[in-house]
Amino acid sequence: MQKSFPNKLLKYLLYGIFAVPLSIITHEMGHYIAYYLLGASEIQLHSVSVSANKQTLSNHQIAFANIVGPIITYLTVGVAIFLTRKIYHPFWIILALAAPLGRIVNFVYIYFRLAGYTPNPNFDEFNFSKNLGIEPLFLAVLTACLVAATFFFFLKAAYKENGFSEIAVIILSLITGIVVWTLVGGIILP
Repeated sequence: MQKSFPNKLLKYLLYGIFAVPLSIITHEMGHYIAYYLLGASEIQLHSVSVSANKQTLSNHQIAFANIVGPIITYLTVGVAIFLTRKIYHPFWIILALAAPLGRIVNFVYIYFRLAGYTPNPNFDEFNFSKNLGIEPLFLAVLTACLVAATFFFFLKAAYKENGFSEIAVIILSLITGIVVWTLVGGIILP
């Protein structure tokens, strides 16, 4: 059993190196395609964002482009739930946990709002809410609940598969994927 652990670790690390960028790029491609379809100009896909000239777009169109990325994130999670219920595979667990990592910013926003601050950050749910003229805290709380439920579901599935050692290897794979994408993502998609 111990001889196979290094192979398992390597396999999971490779899953993380592939799954983290995949989840980020699909999320950002949602924004990119939305801006393209809405007629924005100067659209550029970057490693963790999309830039565009939005001057010709209405607030509702910009709100739509803001929310498409998170929708794709949760579609990714939904597909992973469906596949994981059929059969356990660590790639689906890692992909599903990588997908909402960027949504963790909602927890930070909630914290500062509860601490009495009124921050003006730049993240999808906040921008969506502001462009529609609705209270950003509502969507931030909803998103935080979805992120927590996602982590609970998939970490529970990992625990059922092989206990805390499975969770540890999955977390290590996520960290590896984040580090690798941080190092090379800006080179590939500046």
